[in-house]
Amino acid sequence: MTMLVCVLLAAAQVPAPPARPAPVLRDRSEAYYHFSLGLQARLQGDTQTSLEEYRLAQKLDPGSGAIRVETARLLREAGKVEEALAEATAAVRLDKDNPDAHLTLAQLHQLQAGGASGEESLRKAAAEYEEVIRLQPNDGNTLLTLAGLYGQQLQDHKEAARIWELYLRLDPGSFEAHIQLGTHLLAAGEPEKAAAALKDALELQPGSARVYGTLGDIYAQAEQTDQAVLHYRKALEVEPKNVRVRLALGETLLKARRHREALEEAAAVLAVDPRNRFALNQKGRALRDLREFDAAEEAANALLAHDPADLEGAYLKVTIAEGRRDFVAAARQLETILARSRTGEDAEEAAGRDRFFLTHLGFAYQQQGRFLDAATAFGRAKRVGAAPPDADLLGYHAEALYLAKELDQALAEVRSARASFPEDPDLTSLEATLLREKGDTKAAAALVEKLREASPGDVKVLIQVADFYRRAKQFPEAESALRQARELDAKNLGTLFQLGAVLERQQRHDEAETVFREALSVEPNSAPVLNYVGYMNADRNVKVEEALEMIQRAVALDPNNSAYLDSLGWAYFRLGRLEAAEESVRKALASQDKNAVILDHLGDILQSRGRTAEAVEYWQQALQGEDDEGELDRARVERKIRDAQSVLRAQQTP
Repeated sequence: MTMLVCVLLAAAQVPAPPARPAPVLRDRSEAYYHFSLGLQARLQGDTQTSLEEYRLAQKLDPGSGAIRVETARLLREAGKVEEALAEATAAVRLDKDNPDAHLTLAQLHQLQAGGASGEESLRKAAAEYEEVIRLQPNDGNTLLTLAGLYGQQLQDHKEAARIWELYLRLDPGSFEAHIQLGTHLLAAGEPEKAAAALKDALELQPGSARVYGTLGDIYAQAEQTDQAVLHYRKALEVEPKNVRVRLALGETLLKARRHREALEEAAAVLAVDPRNRFALNQKGRALRDLREFDAAEEAANALLAHDPADLEGAYLKVTIAEGRRDFVAAARQLETILARSRTGEDAEEAAGRDRFFLTHLGFAYQQQGRFLDAATAFGRAKRVGAAPPDADLLGYHAEALYLAKELDQALAEVRSARASFPEDPDLTSLEATLLREKGDTKAAAALVEKLREASPGDVKVLIQVADFYRRAKQFPEAESALRQARELDAKNLGTLFQLGAVLERQQRHDEAETVFREALSVEPNSAPVLNYVGYMNADRNVKVEEALEMIQRAVALDPNNSAYLDSLGWAYFRLGRLEAAEESVRKALASQDKNAVILDHLGDILQSRGRTAEAVEYWQQALQGEDDEGELDRARVERKIRDAQSVLRAQQTP
């Protein structure tokens, strides 16, 4: 083998040199150089040059998330949010563990939240802030930002509370963090945890009015009235001029029916701020509930004097009229409210308010016996706004048609309603009632029994079943349903009242009285129970003095109730106090001039006063009057008319 061949063979066995590597280090160095120039230009306020240098840096080092983050920040400062968002999104995609990238993207999403996709953008921002916390658990500033985003912007109090709990791990001595945690736990429906957080805050700052006030809110929400009042009062001891706490105390006292105390709190606010609308409203409601209607109306008028468009003031006047049982005035006020200008009102909120006011208008018409007008009002309420009507409103509409004797239309409406709410017990019961009215008692009873079978443990359903049978005069069946309801809840006032009434209708008066007295042990100031047992005994001439006292208590609770005034007159009649009897029954007749029973009673009173001809007129009106419950003994009234006419003829005979 020649030397040349050996050299060639040796050369063949030597590996080829590697390919020349890409100039990565040099490119990154150049990228850093341009990036530095961009930073310098940015500091000098030269946005355009800065952006150009950043773009060059990106080309030289396309995998750098940091360069993209700074580019996004620059674009955000320049107001180019969409471009900034694209850069920040790219930065996160390049480096998912870069907290600055997530933070910048979060801030951009939050900036975008002012548009149509506000909540969606905020949710995206929250997700990015969550990533920052995952990467940097001790980043207190981001925790504070995220807590504010959840609590203030998204109203997601559960998530806000979670973030505040994380923050407290970093700073357990933060008074503000404990306050915020308690506030959001309360809003999230966790009052016990909220109270615990606030008690921790109280340890940090004993005697804090803010903590006492928020604890008052917690106890008020939990309906622990005594504790709420105690803590509100402690807050006011520290800060007597704290209007928010004083108003909150007033509201708590109002709900607890401590009206005089509520008035004192409203007066304390009005002493320093005579135009405070919340205090005026509170004062008006307290006086209304105390049945001091003239003074209540003064408060409502003061509200409207300051702001004629104040809907709360206008509605307060409605409720005052309802308290007076002046449903004509209530309807007139509601009609005025509904005729208002809606300029400046949010369309959806205005529709919701209109539905509420129209529903009340329907009730006001119904109380006047204007059942077709009531049906029209409920029908308008159904159609207003974009939100579909609920089962209650659909039922009100159908029931008004039933009361207007429009049975076919009422049945069509209730069946249409049940197509949307097939399991609703009120609608089912109303359909059964309509079927019974139309003579289909078999189908009606089947519907009611099906309702009972579907909800054997529901007291409300059992009361409805009983009411159906009571109206059908099937009293044993009604009694059976009510005794079943009583076994489920022995203290239910509705059950006891209905059971007493059903026993009375079966002439089992002693048993009825026992049940009514049991109802009064549950609620001593139940005007319907006081009136019923009082009238029952007065009508039988049994314990009439006590009966009168009971009815007087009912009238004191509801002075303009025509049924109670009639009962009062009848008790006076039984006691021989004929002048007082006539006065009271005529008051009852003023608002119920077609009520057959009241007309009959007035006839009896007038006959006893020697005014037989007038008595006959009222008895004749009674026969033509309204008697939906079938209480009038028509044969007895006809007999009284015949006997009285015979007496009158005899008096005319020479």
